[in-house]
Amino acid sequence: MLQKISTNSHSYANNISKKISRKGIYSFLENEFDQIQAKEKVLNIGAGGDIGLLLKKYAHKNDFQIVSFDIDERTKPDIVGDICTHNFNCKDFFDFIVVCEVLEHVSAPHLAIEQIYTLLKQNGKLILTVPFIFPIHCRPYDYYRFTKYGLKILLKNFRNLNIVERNSWADAIHVLIIRLVKEKKKSTKIIAPFLIIFSYLFIPLNLLLSKLISSDFITTGYLVTAKK
Repeated sequence: MLQKISTNSHSYANNISKKISRKGIYSFLENEFDQIQAKEKVLNIGAGGDIGLLLKKYAHKNDFQIVSFDIDERTKPDIVGDICTHNFNCKDFFDFIVVCEVLEHVSAPHLAIEQIYTLLKQNGKLILTVPFIFPIHCRPYDYYRFTKYGLKILLKNFRNLNIVERNSWADAIHVLIIRLVKEKKKSTKIIAPFLIIFSYLFIPLNLLLSKLISSDFITTGYLVTAKK
C-alpha cells in the first residue's frame, strides 16, 4: 500500500512540478520557433522530450532544418558529442541555436557558450532556457544554477540580450515543496499524501502572494534570447 502511494505521489510530483516550474517556457518557445523561416538551420543542443517535439512541430510547419546534438547516444541525435569540446569543423553555420534546460548539465558552461557563439551565423539567434531555484535533478549530472547576472557575464559577447523570469517567487517555493515528494526516504513516503494535499491548498495562496508581492529575487528559471 505504501509503495503504491509512493509511486502515485512521485508521478504527481513530476507532473505538477514540471507544469509549475516550466510555466511560461512553452509559450515563449512557440513564439520563438514560429519566427524561424523556411530553409534556416537550427542546432538543437540536448533538448529532447516535449521541447524537442515542439521544435519538430514548427520545423514541419515552417520547413526549417534541425540538427540535433547530444552527449547521450541513446537519444539518437544527429551528432553525438560534448558541446564544450566537440569539433564541428565549421563556424558561422547555424541561424538559430536552441539550448533548453541543458546548460546546468554542461560541465563547462563558458566553453559551451563560446562554441555556440562560434557556430552561430552573424545575426544568428540563441534561444536559451535555464533553471535557477530548482532542486538537484538528473543526478549526478546536475552541475550549475545561473542568476540573471551570471547569464549576462556568460553571454557578454552577444547583443540584444533579453533575460526574463519565467514565473514568480511563489511558484518557485511551491515547486520546492512538491519536489520533496520525490525524496527517496521512508519519512517522505509517509508524509507524501499530506504534502500533495498541501500543494493543492497552496495554489490559491500562490496566486494571491504573487500578485500582492512582486519580486524577481526568486524564480524557477529564466527565458533568454540573444543575437550574435
